[in-house]
Formats: sequence, C-alpha cells, structure tokens
Amino acid sequence: MNINSLASGISRFPIFFTFVILSVIFMLNIRRSNRRIRKNKEEFWAREIRANSIRRKPLDNVDFIAVPFDELPMDEDSTDDVIRECMGDLLSLKDEPIANFTGITNTDLKLEYGAPNITTLSKADTNYTLLVRTLQKWAQRLHETGNDEDALKVLEYAIKIRSDVSSSFYLAAAIYRAKDDKKGIAWLKRSAETLNSIMSRPILNKLNELYPDVPAY
Repeated sequence: MNINSLASGISRFPIFFTFVILSVIFMLNIRRSNRRIRKNKEEFWAREIRANSIRRKPLDNVDFIAVPFDELPMDEDSTDDVIRECMGDLLSLKDEPIANFTGITNTDLKLEYGAPNITTLSKADTNYTLLVRTLQKWAQRLHETGNDEDALKVLEYAIKIRSDVSSSFYLAAAIYRAKDDKKGIAWLKRSAETLNSIMSRPILNKLNELYPDVPAY
C-alpha cells in the first residue's frame, strides 16, 4: 500500500483512527495511574511497618492543651440549655489529654513518638476536635443571645489554639467588623494563613472576599 492509498483510507475513517489513538492514550494513563497507586501503597505500608516498630518515646515536646477555664466566660448561673451543655462538655475535658494534630497522620505520630503512645495521642486529637467544635457552638449561642464580648473571648481562644473551624473565623470577623476593629480582622487573616490544615486557604480566601479592605499585614 502506498502513502496515497493509506492517506485515502485514513481520510475515510477519521473517527475510527481518532478512537484508536484516544483508546491507546487512555490505557497508557490508566497504567501509569495504577503504577502510581501501587507505589504509594507500597510506600505507605513500608512506613506503617516501620512506625509500628518504634518504641515508646517521651511526650515532653507534645503541646498538650490545658483549657484556661478562669479566662473563659464560664457562667454557672446561665439558664440557657445550649450554653450549659457547652460548658459541661468543656469541663468533661478538664483532666483529659488534648492536643492539635491536624494535618498529621497516625503513622507520623507513631514514627515521632512511638507506636505504644498512639492510643493517648489519638485520644488527645479527638478531644481537641471536641474542644474546638464546642467552643464554636458556645460562641455562636453567646452571639445569638446578644453577648458578643464573651463570644469573642471564646472565639479568640479557639483561634489561638489553631482551630480550623471556618465558622469561628467568620463569626469573629463579623464581630470585629461591628466594632470597627480592622486589626482583629487582620489577625484572623494571618492566623488562617498559618494553619496546618486544608481549611487554611478556603478560610483565608473567604475572609479576603468578605473584607478586601483589610490587609493581613
């Protein structure tokens, strides 16, 4: 078959040849993707096996959180059910380990502190999640009942301990705006920017969208 004949055949069946080429490209991409997934799994299990062999290490450098109850608006006389529930949940964490490990995997924790410590560290991380969610719920209710000063105290504490609950940032920003406190909004932007969380960028983007006139620095 000469070149003219081949060209004539291709021109008569362009859809078929396009389909064949796309199919080949698709299969090559699938193979590459499968190799990548297989390699990632192998690397994960290699790290996990190594992590499980790490002996217990001291937890001296873990930044455990002690809730400063005397600095928060703990109102024992409150008759609001939501507020009382939040304060009760916080008090239940008083003697529990609390630590923020957002963005850090269990494998990383075992490699850093030893496999035998993973139960304590996982519990500390779970308690941290409960803490920041409770702080947001508490602040929201304080805001709803017209107590923005106390709500802001709760929100500022939550953000200082690196909460990535987006609602805490947005509510704090709204209260700062009502007080015409641009420094407060700028602080929120800086705090969001440095979060070790996938929520860092979305929170910062939203704050920039809502308050474009306030620079972070």
